[in-house]
Amino acid sequence: MHEKRPGVRRLTVYAGVALTIQILVLGIWIIRFYILGDQSAPMLGIDFAIFWSAAKVAVEHGAASVFSPEWMLPMERALGLSDYSAWPYPPTFLLVVLPLGQLPFGAALILYSVLGLLVYGAVLLRICRGIDRGYLSLLLAFPGAAIAIGLGQNSLFTLAAAGAALALLEVEAALAGVCIAVLAIKPQFGILFPLALICGRHWKVFGVSALCTAVFVGASVVLLGQDAWRAFAAFLPQFGTLAVEQGGNMMWPGMPTAFALGRSIGLSVNGAYLLHGLVAAPAVLAMAFLWAQRARFELRAASFILATLLLQPYVMFYDLAWLILPMAFLLRDGNRLPLSPLEWIVFALAWVAPAQALLSAYLHQYLNVLPIVMIALLVMLVRRHLAMTAVAPAYQP
Repeated sequence: MHEKRPGVRRLTVYAGVALTIQILVLGIWIIRFYILGDQSAPMLGIDFAIFWSAAKVAVEHGAASVFSPEWMLPMERALGLSDYSAWPYPPTFLLVVLPLGQLPFGAALILYSVLGLLVYGAVLLRICRGIDRGYLSLLLAFPGAAIAIGLGQNSLFTLAAAGAALALLEVEAALAGVCIAVLAIKPQFGILFPLALICGRHWKVFGVSALCTAVFVGASVVLLGQDAWRAFAAFLPQFGTLAVEQGGNMMWPGMPTAFALGRSIGLSVNGAYLLHGLVAAPAVLAMAFLWAQRARFELRAASFILATLLLQPYVMFYDLAWLILPMAFLLRDGNRLPLSPLEWIVFALAWVAPAQALLSAYLHQYLNVLPIVMIALLVMLVRRHLAMTAVAPAYQP
């Protein structure tokens, strides 16, 4: 039986109000832009417009052309985008979105959004088994999902791949490896999986994921050509310099990272990277410690997500949809060791982080506190592991 906790009914009401507001905002967004034709309203799926444009350009002019403003800008303007938006993704992601370019934009956007919600929901249903039902409303109303849908970003797909890989890690190693390979669409978000798998001694998953990733990349070379990868390799340093290192108030307020914080307060590029390293290195070490110690699955899984986010100098506010995973794992771990009042405060700060980061991005003022929140969450995970191992042997899966 689940332990009764105070305030659950009140939390459910608050979560219901938050979810209703999000649905209303998205509905008004859709009506104003797509039905009333109000071009001053935000465009629902604005980032997906870039994905769809890239798919069309790749079909008509070749995959390497997606990295050229000459071909991308006219396609984007035809959809209502006023300024050129670069395509900074590898050919593996282009291969995935290529079929959507065969559909009209509206139909492609609907299909893409529905698929994103389906995989997101399916993974959450799996992870949320055993969580007190009273807390499920908190996860359902988490604003990160609404932000990802509103922008048409790929965050729901990448978090679903990572979440599925973690959920299947100890029960279906081969399928877990396939899910890890899916992260080749945004490879920086899978970069810590090899370390985690080695520390956790998940050799079969490691082998399957390496093989499937190689097949995925190889398929993109065969189907899209080597020129696409050459163009991507040439474009990526330019994007890193302009959007990340020199992004200014147009980019840094929407990047909830230690690097962006450093640049926003006037640090040089090298100084900001140093600050970022001082945050990222302990985060990765904490994750490696929990995996090597075979800590409880929930703690290991949550630490992987947090370390992955803290490691990236370039994470945007829409990527914070990933925070649903450590929050769900923490609620699961709460069945063994109830969360303290201080832990609930950190949990609440993580819950509002996507909305707060969105506000920071649109105000063009760096207001993010997320690096501190994620560090606090990691400290919580290590403390929870040590608290249990002080009275019982380390968890053995």
